[in-house]
Amino acid sequence: MTREAGFTLVEALAALLVFAIAGALSTGLIISALDGRARQEAAAERLASMQIVRTLLREDAGQLVMRPYRTEDGALRGPALDQARGAGLGRGEMHELVSLTRRGRANPDGAPRSSLHRVAWRVEDGALVRAVWTDPDAPDGAPARRVLAGAVSDVEIHFLYGRAWRPDPVQGRPGETGVPAPRAVRLRYLDDLGRAVEHVAVIQAGAPPS
Repeated sequence: MTREAGFTLVEALAALLVFAIAGALSTGLIISALDGRARQEAAAERLASMQIVRTLLREDAGQLVMRPYRTEDGALRGPALDQARGAGLGRGEMHELVSLTRRGRANPDGAPRSSLHRVAWRVEDGALVRAVWTDPDAPDGAPARRVLAGAVSDVEIHFLYGRAWRPDPVQGRPGETGVPAPRAVRLRYLDDLGRAVEHVAVIQAGAPPS
C-alpha cells in the first residue's frame, strides 16, 4: 500500500504563515518607499521655491529705479518704494510688503516703449505672491500674479540704510526725486514647516529716466 504525495495541514498552515509575513514586509517596504518619495518631492519643491524667491528678489533689487509713479491725477506723486495700497495695488485679503519700479521689461519686438514696469511683493491668503504691471504707473488693470511660496507666516521685510534695518523705506514728500535708495532689502518668513527662511538682496538703484 503506497502513500499519496501531498501536504499535511500543518505544512499548509506554515506555508500560509510564511506568505503572510512576506506580504506584510513587502507592503511595509512599499509604503515606506512611497512616503520617502513624497518627502523628497516636497523637499525639492521647497528648495525650488526658495531659489525662485531669492532669484526674483535679487533681480528686482538689482533693477530698481527710484522713480515715483503716477497717481490718479496723472502727477508723479507715488513714492518710488511703497508699502501703501496705492491705486490698483490692493485687492482681496492681502498685506503688501513693498512695491517698486524696475527696469528689465522684455521687449523682443523692439517696440517703442519703456522698459520699466511696476512690481509688488505681497502676502495673499497666506501665500507669498509677486504681482507685475506692465505699466510702471500702477494702473487699475489686474496684474500678472505668481505664487512664490504657499502657507507662509510671519512674513516681514526690512530695508538697510547705513547700518540700520528699517521696517519701512525712507520716503520724501509726494513726487520728490532724489530720495535715497536703501543699500539692501531683507525678506524673512516661516515656511509651511515652521522653519525660518531669510533672503537678503543688495540694491543697485538706477537713476530714473529723464
